[in-house]
Amino acid sequence: MARVSNSAARQRSLVLRTIYALCLLGATYNHWVVIWQHGFGWNYGGLPKASTTFWTMLAFLDPVAVILLFTRANTGVAATAAIIVTDVIHNLWIQARYFPPLLQAVASSPQVMEQIAFMLFVVATSWLAREGRQIVR
Repeated sequence: MARVSNSAARQRSLVLRTIYALCLLGATYNHWVVIWQHGFGWNYGGLPKASTTFWTMLAFLDPVAVILLFTRANTGVAATAAIIVTDVIHNLWIQARYFPPLLQAVASSPQVMEQIAFMLFVVATSWLAREGRQIVR
């Protein structure tokens, strides 16, 4: 079995971290559009304060993760995974609690489907996105 070179591993890591960053920047944009349109205290039509605060905080946490992806790669990868996994779990709970049935609500929400796809991508590739990681074949 051959090892992938350090330069190839670094390049793969950079490509994956760039994809993560682009997705997080898209999410950052979406969060700031909501803040711009409704302000920091918007309750999203009556949803719990903890949930609305979480969504507002993502406007700050997502860009921090983007910065970390390129300044402290492994920490940025971990932050990205933590953010998207937490966000998907939270959003699925909101969908199940306030917009049942869950599967119908998720299927009719392209945003949640996109978040789930991004989460699966990050979970599947995060070990490759870490710097200094080589693949043995």
